[in-house]
Amino acid sequence: MVEFVDQCSFKRIKYYVFILAMALMTFLGKSFAYKGFQFFFQEPKQECPTTCTLYETCQQNLTPNTVYEVVEILDRVIPCPEDFHEEDMVLVKIKKPVLFASMHNKDIYEGSILDFTPVGCDHDDCVYHKYCQPHSLMIQRGQKVKLVQRMKKIKKCPRGLHLSVVRFQKK
Repeated sequence: MVEFVDQCSFKRIKYYVFILAMALMTFLGKSFAYKGFQFFFQEPKQECPTTCTLYETCQQNLTPNTVYEVVEILDRVIPCPEDFHEEDMVLVKIKKPVLFASMHNKDIYEGSILDFTPVGCDHDDCVYHKYCQPHSLMIQRGQKVKLVQRMKKIKKCPRGLHLSVVRFQKK
């Protein structure tokens, strides 16, 4: 039997396939596997053998020195084949969180790839301080980033700088 799919349904199917292809997955300990949980992946564990059947999903597909966020918990619970975890592992979908930082207006070109340089500021009471001094776990000086979008111009910088808050994506 042949089933006909209208154009609208076909676009939806292509969209779902694209989303699945873009999904990043890994295994986390059961107590850490909940939506919104963020973790820092420093590097693959040296003790974990690359011959492990889960190594590719568990560690190899993650970028060292990167923060990830759990976006979905999948119905797959298994014990670690190498016994490195004290609890069962759960398969989760993860993503890199959205990164925001401030940047000098003259340097903003959406879509450009650049080495990240924080503006730097010692005005702790400024509402934009977290953008001028982003946490080093999220993004480090000199790291390659893609400037995705200018979000908001900063109107009253205490230092008199012409800045905007921009959204980045790590490269």
